[in-house]
Amino acid sequence: MLRDIAQFLQILWAVITVTGLFLLVLLAVRRNYRAFPAFSFYILVNLAVTILTFTIYRWWGLSSPTSWRVAWGMQVLVICARALAVVEICKHFLVRYSGIWALARRILLVSAGVVLLYSYLTAKHQWKLVMPSAERGLELSIAAVIVVLLLFARYYHVQANSADRSLAVGFCLYSCFSVLNNTVLERYLDQYVSLWNLLGMLAYLGSLLLWTWALRKPQTEAVAEEALLPAGVYQAIAPQINLRLRLVNEQLSQFWKAEGTRQ
Repeated sequence: MLRDIAQFLQILWAVITVTGLFLLVLLAVRRNYRAFPAFSFYILVNLAVTILTFTIYRWWGLSSPTSWRVAWGMQVLVICARALAVVEICKHFLVRYSGIWALARRILLVSAGVVLLYSYLTAKHQWKLVMPSAERGLELSIAAVIVVLLLFARYYHVQANSADRSLAVGFCLYSCFSVLNNTVLERYLDQYVSLWNLLGMLAYLGSLLLWTWALRKPQTEAVAEEALLPAGVYQAIAPQINLRLRLVNEQLSQFWKAEGTRQ
């Protein structure tokens, strides 16, 4: 059984590598790296780590303690890159509303601190569980942030292009699966490692395919608006912009300016 999984992992690694390379080429050819620099960096980092991880497992094997430590060490970089990519997507949704985006940035920073605290508390002084716990906490935060973001955008009729939505959905689906996968890994650590790798790679491959489809066309950069139009103009020419969203944004903008003045 383990031998069959190991063989399939090698094939899956090759497929993910080719798909990741294709997505990088697509980002370069369509020049979408300009609109999504953090996402492009994440794909590049993940591709490099995938190749290095495959090489490490070939040298020391899937169950080697050395492979485990080195692979999780590289995973730290991947986790940080993924967090930056998610922040970038949130910015694309909210950059037109400076006050709301300022609030969102602070919420994301608080979430990062909560993840670190969560990973420390749930690891229970077992070093093997520190990284899985940290990754699970981050993925749980990513899933929650994206769900809230999509619900917020739907409720307030925030304009977002299909590429932004597809990238967000891809991260959300991968994060949800990763939370479940890492939860099982903590419970059945030794028996589940090989299957955990396999299922995680399948989930990432699915997200890669969704992102590749979303970025098949050139995308434009999100630009912040200098000022919002009066409420009457929005109601007349842009019904999709909800008046409540404008009021919330103005109140938050005034709050952040007042806070900056006091400091």
